[in-house]
Amino acid sequence: MRYLLKSEIQMKKYIPIIALLLLASLSKAQTINIIKTGPAPTVKAIDVEPEYPGGTKAFYKYISGHVSFPADVDPAKLQGIMTISMAIEKDGRLTDFQIIKGVSDVMDKETIRVIASAPHWKPGMQHGEPIRVRYTYNINYALIGKKK
Repeated sequence: MRYLLKSEIQMKKYIPIIALLLLASLSKAQTINIIKTGPAPTVKAIDVEPEYPGGTKAFYKYISGHVSFPADVDPAKLQGIMTISMAIEKDGRLTDFQIIKGVSDVMDKETIRVIASAPHWKPGMQHGEPIRVRYTYNINYALIGKKK
């Protein structure tokens, strides 16, 4: 039978304490704290929406009154629904035009020309300051009247 030295006995007393400390430090490394702060706040993206002078109907009326249909192109190729995206800048200018769905190259270019020359809009507002806003519009080009 082997006798334990005094230093070995003292060391064996501390082994459980050291093991508990190691386990405690390991468990803290694996612990995830979740803090519930309540539901996410509702944030309105824009306090005041941008507006064309006279409203959306006036904007479509402006487009229809200023678009020129080329005479040398088949009218059937000038019909369809175009989807266009644009930015309304802080000063009301329209910029950054992107054709998402076009009708034809001719009509796409003509639409951008007309919209780019439109009067400035009333800009969108957030917290009392003008902001840049991106809008997407659908424009339906259809020839109205009887075929000749």
